[in-house]
Amino acid sequence: MGVVLCSSWMVSAQQDVQFTQFTQNKLLYNPGYTANRGSICLDLLHRSQWVGFDNAPTTQNFNADIPISFLHGGIGLIVTNDQIGFFQDISFGLSYAYQMDFAGGKLGFGLMVDFKNKSVTSGDWVFPDGNIGGFDPFVAANGSTSLSPDLNVGVYYENDKYWGGLSTTRGIEGTFTLGSQIGAGEFAFRSKRHFYLMGGYNWNIANTNWTLMPALMVKSDLAGPMTADINVNAMYNNRVWGGVTYRNQDALAMQAGLFIMPSLKLGYSYDITLSDISVTSGGSHEIMLGYCFRIEIPAREKGSNRNPRFL
Repeated sequence: MGVVLCSSWMVSAQQDVQFTQFTQNKLLYNPGYTANRGSICLDLLHRSQWVGFDNAPTTQNFNADIPISFLHGGIGLIVTNDQIGFFQDISFGLSYAYQMDFAGGKLGFGLMVDFKNKSVTSGDWVFPDGNIGGFDPFVAANGSTSLSPDLNVGVYYENDKYWGGLSTTRGIEGTFTLGSQIGAGEFAFRSKRHFYLMGGYNWNIANTNWTLMPALMVKSDLAGPMTADINVNAMYNNRVWGGVTYRNQDALAMQAGLFIMPSLKLGYSYDITLSDISVTSGGSHEIMLGYCFRIEIPAREKGSNRNPRFL
């Protein structure tokens, strides 16, 4: 028994957070997108998944990026809070992308250093024998926490007509070590490397104010089933958009949004669950707010300035 209690258990699973509005949240998945928009941009998203389940997943994500000319690109900040059941993951990432003009568009090569903290929040575990709130050497202790660094890389290209990117997250597959309920043993959760391929096309329909914007994102950890999000949005007059997304083996989502101002946008999506859990799930809700702005510094005028002093 002593050998068992002091042993370490390794668990791995698909762990990256999921957002239906991925076309509005490219920086989360690909650091090569950092500073692509050429403005200081702030993005905030909230997702409530599988409403109706106790302790259902909820996720908040904040992104900020700023172009810096002498860096030939820009830097970004990505903060994510993901809560599912008794587990809470908080991540803090800093990204940099080198941006260059290429083939009539902009090509970015990005890198992000990411620090993730995994913790077990308070709660009562239910054991197979029906015991609630007991102790088990094979169950992680409430309040245990672990911090691990990781690395994301990506390349992203965009022009007036189309965009696309290839990236990987959890590149070094960091490990989180949590203590057991009896304090003699530990559980190691190892991150799993994820790969993302995404792209889209902007089709301005002739003689109308409509733009059709199909997009695709394929996600895989090379272990579980591959997931594909197929999205089609239509935008009217560069201000209001709406569309649908299909995620294989999971959901059909409806989404809509508008530019409240040219620099401020608001979006919403609702996922209709297609899997067997639809009998219990009330679907998933997601809301997005984005704001971009520029700080213009006037060019210095040539010539001399006088500063007279009166004695």
